[in-house]
Amino acid sequence: MMRRITMQMNRKTATRLLLVQWSRFQNECIHLEGSTLFTGVNGSGKSTILDAVTYLLTGNTQFNKAAKDRDRTVVAYVRGDTKSNGTERYLRMGEVVSYIAMEFWSPVENSYMVIGVCIESANEFSYKSSWFICRNSQIEQINFTVVENKRVRFTPRNELAVGGHRLKSADFLGRDKGVDQVLRALGLRCDATKYRTKLLKMMVFNPENNIDQFIQDCVLEPGKVDSLKELREQRRQFEHIRGMYENLRNSKVRLETVEQKTVEYEKKLRNLHIRELMLCYQELRGKEEEKIQAEKKLESLVHRQTVLGTRKKELDKKYEAAGERYRIAENNDIFKGMQDSIQVQKRQIENLEFEIEKYEEKVAELKNLQIQMSGLLKRIAEFLEVGEMDKQYLCHLAEKEYDEDKKLQVFLHFAEMVKAQKNIFWTNEVHSRDRIGQLNTEMDELEETIKQLKSNQMVFPKKVESAKRIIQEEFKRQKIQTDVRIFAELVQEIKDAEWRAAIETFLGRKRFYIIVDGDYCHKAMEVLEQKEIHGANVVITDKLPDTRMAAGSAAEMLVIPNLYARRYANYLLNGIHLCGTLEELHEYPKGGLMKNGMLAKSYAVSYMEIRKTEFCLGGDAIKFQLERAEEEKEKKKTELRGMKNNVEQSEKYRREIDRVDWDVNHYDFGSAKTLDENMEKKETIKKNIDKIRSNPDFMTVLQEQQDAKREFDEFKEAVNKVSQEIGSCNKEQETENTRLKTISGELYELNQEYSRKSMERLELKRPMMEEYERLVKGKEYTWKAITPKTVRNLEGEVKECVRQLESAQLEYCKLAEIDINRRGVGCIPFYREEYRNIANIKIEEAQNRLKEQGEKLESAFMNDFVAEINETIREAREEIEVINQELKRIPFGNDTYRFVMEEKADRNVFFRICKKLEQYMDSPELYMNSARDDEEMEQDIQEFMSIILDEEDEAEYTDYRKYFVYDMKIVSRQGEQEITSDLSKKQGSASNGEKQTPYFIILAASLLQYYPRQVCCARLAFIDEAFSALSRERIEQMVKYFEENQFQVFYAAPPEKINSIGTFIESTVSLVMSGRYTHAVEGLVKDYQNV
Repeated sequence: MMRRITMQMNRKTATRLLLVQWSRFQNECIHLEGSTLFTGVNGSGKSTILDAVTYLLTGNTQFNKAAKDRDRTVVAYVRGDTKSNGTERYLRMGEVVSYIAMEFWSPVENSYMVIGVCIESANEFSYKSSWFICRNSQIEQINFTVVENKRVRFTPRNELAVGGHRLKSADFLGRDKGVDQVLRALGLRCDATKYRTKLLKMMVFNPENNIDQFIQDCVLEPGKVDSLKELREQRRQFEHIRGMYENLRNSKVRLETVEQKTVEYEKKLRNLHIRELMLCYQELRGKEEEKIQAEKKLESLVHRQTVLGTRKKELDKKYEAAGERYRIAENNDIFKGMQDSIQVQKRQIENLEFEIEKYEEKVAELKNLQIQMSGLLKRIAEFLEVGEMDKQYLCHLAEKEYDEDKKLQVFLHFAEMVKAQKNIFWTNEVHSRDRIGQLNTEMDELEETIKQLKSNQMVFPKKVESAKRIIQEEFKRQKIQTDVRIFAELVQEIKDAEWRAAIETFLGRKRFYIIVDGDYCHKAMEVLEQKEIHGANVVITDKLPDTRMAAGSAAEMLVIPNLYARRYANYLLNGIHLCGTLEELHEYPKGGLMKNGMLAKSYAVSYMEIRKTEFCLGGDAIKFQLERAEEEKEKKKTELRGMKNNVEQSEKYRREIDRVDWDVNHYDFGSAKTLDENMEKKETIKKNIDKIRSNPDFMTVLQEQQDAKREFDEFKEAVNKVSQEIGSCNKEQETENTRLKTISGELYELNQEYSRKSMERLELKRPMMEEYERLVKGKEYTWKAITPKTVRNLEGEVKECVRQLESAQLEYCKLAEIDINRRGVGCIPFYREEYRNIANIKIEEAQNRLKEQGEKLESAFMNDFVAEINETIREAREEIEVINQELKRIPFGNDTYRFVMEEKADRNVFFRICKKLEQYMDSPELYMNSARDDEEMEQDIQEFMSIILDEEDEAEYTDYRKYFVYDMKIVSRQGEQEITSDLSKKQGSASNGEKQTPYFIILAASLLQYYPRQVCCARLAFIDEAFSALSRERIEQMVKYFEENQFQVFYAAPPEKINSIGTFIESTVSLVMSGRYTHAVEGLVKDYQNV
């Protein structure tokens, strides 16, 4: 008795319970004497009372959990929901005011206190609850109800008063704050939610055969790890980004196939164009050969005409001799003397005619020379300084009126001037031809460059591209899967175009340095050495410092997704400050740059030539390169035309000069005068002969005349025949000349066609000629290298390449989900742009995002999920340890109990991670920021994260309780000996009482955490359907156990349990149904029989 009084002195005891308009209770005030048994038939309201008390103390709305009745709600209780049909369903209609109030006695404070909740419901769907605390008060002092005109009136909240003093609105609190203040007033300093859970677990006690499951459900709080949702979201984002990355990688592979087919198409097309140009050239060569043959035939006709002319001359002489004979025969001796005189004068005439003919030729030569001089003077006058008098003489070299010596002197002087100018022409021509060859080579390269740029391919120095290709091929051979790129390829854009020229000029050749992944940098260095690659540089990416972009530096201007290219750009440009003025540049002597190219470096300043810089950084660099290449092409074309024109003019002038016979010995500048004199002498002799012939008046005809006449006739016929042949030969020459003119016309058209095609495919002219020479080499007497069928076959192959190209493009369109009509050779630039964007920009960005998201995922997993689970487990262990301490202090008879928590074998990975985290002060964040060089730890993290994220049952890993196997050790003292056993092993052999007893002890020990021994506080416990399987002896032991540990227990049990439970507790309350309402009747078990 003394012990009980001592315990009660350490407990705030509930003394009365008031239920106003709560379910079937209309206005019931129940006296409580310590622990109380509420008994009654089913449906009388036992659980309703427990629900009311838990609602008041904790705000619990999970009513009647023991019966698993989910239809009970606050509104249903307030309105008295009978669950019947019709208008009589609710006991109360309209506006309803309900109260639940409890009165407590505090022995330490020596005073009473009332806690309560007012529930106002305006309709069947809403309610408002207000908690209040009235210190130093008892229930009868509060006007919960008022009797007016013999009727009970339920006091509204705003009229509630204590001892006549109305409560203020501030005295009424909402659920969360109200419950918190109620618990504090009862001396409890605990979390309301956890306390509510502990009370409900004991109230709805349902012993499991599985102790492990019971401890999880009834002792430990459910895990509240909400981070899995965030973790799954991070995983979803990670998978989304990985899907994007994989899609980009697949797109890159497809685009590489498209590029391969494009290259095959371009090669085949180039070969076709070469063959087409070759066929055109071949036709030109054929026509030239035809012209040569025609010229040869014409030459043979000319030769034949010459031979016939020579023969005719011989026949003419014989014919002349026969005529002479014929004439002599016609003359007799009488006229011999006279004939001889005539013959002498005739011979004189013959001599003069010879002289005249000779001087006529010389005069003709002079006239021809005179024409040539006139033409030369007109054409090359701009190169020579010739006086007007000299021009007069040079233009009248064949005129007898001009002095012979002066003409000779002027000609010799002019010849010297022309020869000197001819040497100048030749020198210039040689230089021009050299420049033409150089320009042709440059034009070929430019054409290739322009074609590449129009196909959306960036152009880099050939040595750099060759080195890149060699390294990539060697990596492929070694099965190294990584990209080899040029730094310029990896620059996505320059933010401010005005800084482009200055920054690119400053970077210079470094723009073309080769970038590989840091893991394969040394491999690239080995390839560079082994393959003896000169003229290329590989960045040592694995040694680059990881620095941030310096504010205001040139590095900020470059957008670079690639990690290593970004580091290299920061290394090169972080020290170069962008300056707006010369004064600002002066402030950065170690590194400063202006837009106009002014550069400060190492305390020295220079002015860079930025106008000649070829741009290659950023996606729009192709446009700039193409514009520059087109401009350069036009300049070179203009220069080439000028050079060709110079050569043509020079050749023309030299040919014209060479057509002139400059040997002065071949000219007689006095021939015109001499010719004139000989002509006069000839005329005088002719007159003398005519005078002699007019004197004779007879003729003699002899037989000789007849013979001479016959011979004369024969030779005449021969001469006529030769003349006919000469005429026929002349006609053939005319025909051949006409044919030659036709061939020349056709040759001109073919030449024009070839020139046009050559200009269209200027870059192919040289390779075409090389290929043509190779094909005809060793073939004699032919200019044919290919046939039209060769070109037709190639056209078919080009069409097949186009088909394969379009097929590859279609596959990409399907993968990228873009318009499938975006196909064909016209779309080659688009696909190259796509490849460049994906390979150099998008895939890098996706890789960076994937890495970043992977880090976020791991961070969320470690810092949120693992850390939270680990912390919750640590708290659970501490709670179990506290319960074990309580259990150790409160033995049950000769038995003491102790919880056992053992790690599950299938959670070893998690516990290994936690064990390793102990080295990092149990801080996942500290580990995540470390070097992370523990391979086993990294493997465990990935394995456990995969297990969790792939698990369909979320609670399997978010509920910390499932990480352990639970049991209870029972230590029984038998005399001096202690026997230890596991409760789980006794489940099959123990009686129901033996099975349930440990569970009650477990729950009591768990609840005792909230009731400190040294504090005067309420020590309430609620048991619904109490001790259903326990024997009377076990019930006595349990009641005694609760009382000895200071609990004030509210039991709810059916009438048959009155003798078992009521005997051992201080008060019993019987619930009696009267009509539609229930009344509480206080009294002992013996009084129940009379109710």
